[in-house]
Amino acid sequence: MNSELFETGTEKPVVAQSMGIGSEAGCLGHSPAKIPTQIPDPTEQPANESRLFERFIDPIDGVMCLSADATAADIAAIAEPHKLRYPLILDPNASLVQQVEATGFAPASSRFGPYCDNILGMNWKRPDGRILRIGERVVKTTTGYDLFRFLLHSGNRFGRPLDYVLRLRPVCDCSQICRLQGTADDVRTAVPLLLQSSWMHWFDSIDFLSESGQSFLRIAVHCPATEWPLFEQYLSSFAAQQTLRLDILQEASPPFDGCPDLTLKTTPDRVVDLAEKLGKHGGVLCVGLCHNGVVHVYIQEGAGRVALIEALVRQTTPELHTLGGDWNSRHLRPFPLSPIEAEWTAILAKEATFQ
Repeated sequence: MNSELFETGTEKPVVAQSMGIGSEAGCLGHSPAKIPTQIPDPTEQPANESRLFERFIDPIDGVMCLSADATAADIAAIAEPHKLRYPLILDPNASLVQQVEATGFAPASSRFGPYCDNILGMNWKRPDGRILRIGERVVKTTTGYDLFRFLLHSGNRFGRPLDYVLRLRPVCDCSQICRLQGTADDVRTAVPLLLQSSWMHWFDSIDFLSESGQSFLRIAVHCPATEWPLFEQYLSSFAAQQTLRLDILQEASPPFDGCPDLTLKTTPDRVVDLAEKLGKHGGVLCVGLCHNGVVHVYIQEGAGRVALIEALVRQTTPELHTLGGDWNSRHLRPFPLSPIEAEWTAILAKEATFQ
């Protein structure tokens, strides 16, 4: 772990500034464009002013730094002029931090990996107001224990993120949503065949949706328009072989399912069964991220939503823990910490831990 993450310096109240990531000599000698910061918060005290990320976009390296409270529109306004995008969006109206707190995955994680692989760094504000720079603008930055990923998914127990460094992807001129529908057995059989195909790496997402006993496969494609006929030909052939009906939503936007009410992490070979089982409950929509082994559960608003989430957690937790999986819900508090977890929490909360 980089010891510079915990350097202490002046404690004057200033906004997080940095040495301009890449401004002296970036990977190719280029300088990223800076994004204006907000009005300084007098309660925010940088641990080392020169080390913190400042907001920027680097179209050559395909990275940007912006507020953790940014929405999809904020990202697009900065990235799209450079023909770049951030594909891991669940809810266009929710902030990035709200989406990360709800789950570690989005549909496009099938192709690009979880949030922790697409958020490379952050400015983190501790409960005492001090700000730290965690992570870097490159993918591999640590060996051993990964404090960045721990804090990214720790909720607000040890502070909160102020800024994220995002990994961006190229924008293409063709987006399609394809649905494969048929009998429950045919749809279920098609999932492992798609995941084992070399085409799997070219789809933005392969999702299994289940609601009220009905299920279908949803495939998102983002590619150059000249290549779309190849995708269409493959999917048409695959659908015919599996006796499925292929429906194509022309020029559709990426799937925005919203922040899930409950996230269940299992294994890829069990995701379809779990999504199908929970989708039989009334008022429940399950979106299985097939490659990642994740089920996003959406429950209709109402007085009984929290009680149903608690029931689903009790129902699924034993098997998930046996498989090394887990659950998360933005509506529930985590279970009480075990003695070992409580001891570590106390240690991490001490001032000396971050010095």
